[in-house]
Amino acid sequence: MTRVLYIGGSGEISFACVEAAVRAGQQVTVFNRGIRGEKLPPEVERVSGDLNDDAAYGGLASRGFDTVCQFVGFHTDTVSRDIDAFAGRCGQYLFVSSASAYRKPWHSGTITETTPLDNPFWEYSRMKAACESLLLEAHAAGRLPVTIVRPSHTYRTRLPGACIPGDHTAWRMLNDKPIVVHDDGRSLWTLTHADDFARAFVKLCGNQQALGEAFHITCDASRSWNEIVDLVGKALAHPPRVVHAPTDRLIEYSEHWLGPLKGDKSNSLVFDNSKVREAAGGWRCEIGLEAGLENAATITLNRLADGYTPDERLDALIDRIVADCGASY
Repeated sequence: MTRVLYIGGSGEISFACVEAAVRAGQQVTVFNRGIRGEKLPPEVERVSGDLNDDAAYGGLASRGFDTVCQFVGFHTDTVSRDIDAFAGRCGQYLFVSSASAYRKPWHSGTITETTPLDNPFWEYSRMKAACESLLLEAHAAGRLPVTIVRPSHTYRTRLPGACIPGDHTAWRMLNDKPIVVHDDGRSLWTLTHADDFARAFVKLCGNQQALGEAFHITCDASRSWNEIVDLVGKALAHPPRVVHAPTDRLIEYSEHWLGPLKGDKSNSLVFDNSKVREAAGGWRCEIGLEAGLENAATITLNRLADGYTPDERLDALIDRIVADCGASY
């Protein structure tokens, strides 16, 4: 039985991976603070602890897991500590990076794993790329057997949003407030259900073919943001009112949008998944976008009914943008 440690395990993607790992017969341990998230399967060993507690972290490393899955590594300091902690103590270190690290702007067709990692617009993406570089150096030096996984936009319980989070998008739609979509809404975007992602992910755990390699795991199909917004409205049974605004203009309102839009969503992104398909035994996505969004909408409506309120400053900014741009875009 493969013994797998998840560092994280309660997030939108990692929780689905934990469930899939249990179904695949893997022996799963989850290490996190244990203060949020859904209830883990009963087969999972949960170790609560602070990720910054070196003693607790070192104790886990000494247990000699077959695979260590790092879902909450966002800085090179974390990765450097992981290299020191797990070198010689695990059979595989699987780092969850981000497909946003690929080169932007992107106008060159389908993205493969050989596409350069070069995103000047988003520090988050650059940090993920820097973490990858450190890990692959450690792999090449024989210190740590590494596999890199790059998710793109992966959803499960949360609806996608163009310029604001999905819960906020749903709240505005349901309250008949316009939402803002960047540019003309025609850029292509790839949405992957976390359960589909997880089925490929667990097949990379303990997979010798995956060592020293990087894989993105995404749906093959892409939709325009206009289509995505319409499908979200359909899932909520509430057609959206949409205002389009140029990405560069949105960034003038808030630098917050530089990375997520200029460095990601404003680019048409279509992925070639042939590499992970080969490594994961012919894997393909099975959950259609309409069905996935309907389920996410049900969960979102429950969260909103529990007393959700949007970020007041962000909502006021969206109102301002709608007022400024609504007449001309």
